[in-house]
Amino acid sequence: MSNEKKERIEKFGEVFTPQKEVNAMLDLVYNETQRIDSRFLEPACGDGNFLITIIERKLDIVKKNYRKSQIEYERYAFQAIGSIYGVEIIEDNVKKCRERLSNFLSQQYKKIFKEASKKEFICAINFVLSCNILLGDALTLTEPDSDKPIIF
Repeated sequence: MSNEKKERIEKFGEVFTPQKEVNAMLDLVYNETQRIDSRFLEPACGDGNFLITIIERKLDIVKKNYRKSQIEYERYAFQAIGSIYGVEIIEDNVKKCRERLSNFLSQQYKKIFKEASKKEFICAINFVLSCNILLGDALTLTEPDSDKPIIF
């Protein structure tokens, strides 16, 4: 284990949840992961293991129900991504989480709509992710090194 990894574990308690456990925990609230508008807050989101799995499940529903209409797909995919929130205390994890979610949604969108994919839609998704995946301390509900509250 590298010194940097040890330091992050000691300083922040950074430990990533394995996919098997992520799936098992989300299966406990399966019905909620199948609702496009169901909200999720991950108070220690890391690089997004829970959030990416939630979005995968929600986008499966969106694809199944709305892939024949690009406007409907965009509407419900936007609603799905807008229903997830994350707080993370390590700045590079915030960036990784946003990138993972954006890349996943972009790939799914482009698979279905190919050349008809709209850059504006991806820009809107990225804006929502910048507002919903935040740098902060979920224990104190403040921004790091500050008394400013976390505000979504």
